[in-house]
Amino acid sequence: MPMPSDVHFASLLDALPQQAWQADAQARLLWMNARMAEALAHPALPLPLIELLQAEDRAAFAATWTAAQASGAFEMEYRLGPSWVLSQAQRLPGSSLWLGTHTDIAARRAAEERLHEADAVWKLALESSGDGVWDWHVQAGVEHFSDRYLRLYGFEPGDVEATPEAFDRRTHPDDLAQMARDREDHFAGRMPTYRNEHRVLARDGTWKWVLSRGMVIERDTHGRPLRMVGTHTDITDRKHQEAQAWQQARIDTLTGLPNRRALRERIDQALTQPGELAVMFVDLDHFKEINDSLGHDAGDALLVQVAQRLRRCTPDGGVVARMGGDEFTLMLPATPIEAEARRVGQALLQTLADAFDVAGERVYVSASIGVSLAPRDGREIEALFKHADLALYEAKDAGRNCMSLFTPALHDAAQRRTRLATELREALRLGQFSLVYQPILSLRDPAAAPRKAEALLRWRHPQLGDVSPAQFIPIAEATGLIVDIGDWVFREAAAQAQAWRAAGQAGFQISINKSPVQFLGERGHRVQPDWARHLHTLGLDGDALAVEITEGLLLERDEAVAQRLRDLRTAGLTISLDDFGTGYSSLSYLQHHDIDTVKIDRSFVAGLAQGDKALALCRAIVTMAHELGLEVIAEGVETEAQMLALRQMGCDWGQGWWFGKGVSAAEFEARWFSSMR
Repeated sequence: MPMPSDVHFASLLDALPQQAWQADAQARLLWMNARMAEALAHPALPLPLIELLQAEDRAAFAATWTAAQASGAFEMEYRLGPSWVLSQAQRLPGSSLWLGTHTDIAARRAAEERLHEADAVWKLALESSGDGVWDWHVQAGVEHFSDRYLRLYGFEPGDVEATPEAFDRRTHPDDLAQMARDREDHFAGRMPTYRNEHRVLARDGTWKWVLSRGMVIERDTHGRPLRMVGTHTDITDRKHQEAQAWQQARIDTLTGLPNRRALRERIDQALTQPGELAVMFVDLDHFKEINDSLGHDAGDALLVQVAQRLRRCTPDGGVVARMGGDEFTLMLPATPIEAEARRVGQALLQTLADAFDVAGERVYVSASIGVSLAPRDGREIEALFKHADLALYEAKDAGRNCMSLFTPALHDAAQRRTRLATELREALRLGQFSLVYQPILSLRDPAAAPRKAEALLRWRHPQLGDVSPAQFIPIAEATGLIVDIGDWVFREAAAQAQAWRAAGQAGFQISINKSPVQFLGERGHRVQPDWARHLHTLGLDGDALAVEITEGLLLERDEAVAQRLRDLRTAGLTISLDDFGTGYSSLSYLQHHDIDTVKIDRSFVAGLAQGDKALALCRAIVTMAHELGLEVIAEGVETEAQMLALRQMGCDWGQGWWFGKGVSAAEFEARWFSSMR
């Protein structure tokens, strides 16, 4: 039914996207536009508007319409049929009639309802998880805390004001800055959620670690946060466990010192700071002998005492750590660093030289120390460790019980050792080894042809030339290659002894050196080389070869080594103890092992011309050996005077440059076996 006052105006209202209507003072609809008529299926007019509303909304509508009579303006949201609408109306000037519109708000109301339901479900889920819930209205400065949240800290509802400052004031001061950064990262959209771990002061005065998580769920038109909801989870137990795990992962359980991991962290941190520092590797000398003789419990007790002394020598700001076994490391920051490192190093050597009381016994140890300096020797931890290790190697090579600082020359030497170790693996296959033979003559008749010779190993490198055995033998021992090389030496010497005996030199004997590493290598997963069987294959008696061993081998007191020596004796080979008198407990070796010959070390022979002490020592060795039924060979005879002195005291054999250097088999034959030519 068109509005009687203006047909054209009614047509204009029909074109609106909203529903338009006209009603009297009693809210009876007198007219509606085409959109509203279509939505309501063209009802008959006049019609009370209230009858079109759902029953739940009618009371509110009646009250709101009555109140609007005074103001001349009406506004309300209600359900018109199944749909939510926003109803707005104005009373026409000078009339009792009202002109209004209906705007569809169904989508908005549905979204608000879903949000409300989700908010309620989320809060319920959070509470059910055992967490405390907080609800922060950011711009209003109001924060609501759930009962569970309050009781987490020992409070009851009503004890704490509903403001964010209430618990910010109870946050540990050390945690505030990070908490503020994490909040701002989320507010600014850099992080999708807020997450922070911090400590909160509980009512009883204890600190509780909590995990705080949250999310902004409402922002204003400028993107600023309006409301944020989240939880607090008690993680105090987890933090204590993490602290304990951190401690266990970084502290050596025996000594209480930082371990390798903790030390690396401290050095990495120190390297980020300006200044100098030293890395000092400290390795106990001959600790294994103490461990083996007194037992592992005593060894552990010694390590604890060593750690205490090292800690006392470490100045403030430094760190002493146990790397494992009997290896310790100091990190020392100072400027100038070299002078401080030398001072501390000498203090360490002195304090470790004093006796230790272990298991009721006085025990003595010493240490070797290798030092690298930053930034001079490197700016990264791996370089400093590598260079300190090279310096430690140098200190041990210098006789132990001393300190060595890294130099570029040590790096060059290490590179050479690395190259030699690599190429040593191919030397045997490529036929680069050879033997030379040094004569051993009877001192009773030095003019007679030699009846013995020592086979000495030589390595002719195609580029480096002759490589000294002092360089490549330790490398061969360290890499285990000495086992295969030693077996080759045995077979070459056996073949040469067979050739010389077959050529008329009956009873000729060749000595070969056998490294302690060979004994240890042969007893492992390797098949022991059967030297006796090989000699039998060649038709040689066992006495064609003498095996020279060092006191270091016997120091192990290893039954497997002792059995191996017995096997060699059973096969008929002669056992000779090399460098006699320079090791430890030499007399006990002669008592516990079957030894045929002792060789007086060249250091004693060299001292014969200097006085009575060396003369007395050599005479005592000769006398003792003869009393035990052993023969004596003097090494390093270089002068006629030495030869005569040894001959006079009754020494059996002499070896050294006075008689001849090591030469090839052909040269040896030409020099000593003229009848063979």
